[in-house]
Amino acid sequence: MFYMGDIMAYTVTIEKDLNKKLEAIRSVNFKEYTLFSKKVEEMQNQARIMKNHKTRFNAFDKPLQDFKWIEFNNKIIVFTIDPLKQEMHLCDYLPKEEVFE
Repeated sequence: MFYMGDIMAYTVTIEKDLNKKLEAIRSVNFKEYTLFSKKVEEMQNQARIMKNHKTRFNAFDKPLQDFKWIEFNNKIIVFTIDPLKQEMHLCDYLPKEEVFE
C-alpha cells in the first residue's frame, strides 16, 4: 500500500499477480519501480476529486468499462476505482501494444 503522509488519499490495493510483477521490476529496474510508485501516488490524489475520474482516467469500452486505465512510461496501468469506499485497486501494468493491438 502506498502512503501519502497526512494527505487523505484513496486506499490502494494491488492484485496479487501485479504485486509479483512489480517486485520483479523492482529487482531489475528500480528507477521504473520508483516512477511507477510516484505515478500511483499522483493517481491517489487525483482520485479524491470526483470530476477527475472522467478527466484524468480513461475508461475502456464495454464489456471492460468497469476498469479504468492511464498511460505511463509507454505502458498501461489498469485499475478499478470505488469513489464511495475511496479505494483504488491496481489490476495490471502492461505494455501499451498488449492492451491496444
